[in-house]
Amino acid sequence: MRQRRIIFVAGVHGVGKTTLCNNLVARFSIEHFSASNLIAKEKEEEHLRSKQVENIAGNQDYLVVALNKYLNSTNWYLLDGHFCLLNKDNEITRIPYSTYEGIAPSAILVLIDKPENIYARLNSRDSIRHDLSLLESFQEQEILYAEYIRDELSIPYLMSNPTEDKDEIFTFIESLLV
Repeated sequence: MRQRRIIFVAGVHGVGKTTLCNNLVARFSIEHFSASNLIAKEKEEEHLRSKQVENIAGNQDYLVVALNKYLNSTNWYLLDGHFCLLNKDNEITRIPYSTYEGIAPSAILVLIDKPENIYARLNSRDSIRHDLSLLESFQEQEILYAEYIRDELSIPYLMSNPTEDKDEIFTFIESLLV
């Protein structure tokens, strides 16, 4: 399996993926894509505000098609996305392993934070009040599955808090780009 030059930036909704990716774009002049935006673009429909996804596996097929269409094999890219999503019944659901085989990332960066901070960001950004214990479980499942994917793909990995450990993240990214 060939690896793309993609750094997969993952974490639960509201952990700070977009904010961090914007900082990384400015610092390293690297292009950033959102998995959900690529899926929506490929499906030719607007990205919905709801965090619940009806057809998790099917949507991921759109993502891999979009990556093949919009990314080349010579540039480095940031792709922000998830390892788990909430399904239509608000249950934590793992994205199929085959998706990560299709993405073929070169590295994984998992962002974490205290569930209380994530809750506050989601409430402020989306005006949606999530159950704190669900957010905690969601983040735990995201981490566990990220570690599984890391081990299966044998790629570099960093788990870090983007508000507390920016220097550690910058060092990790810089080590990949050289």
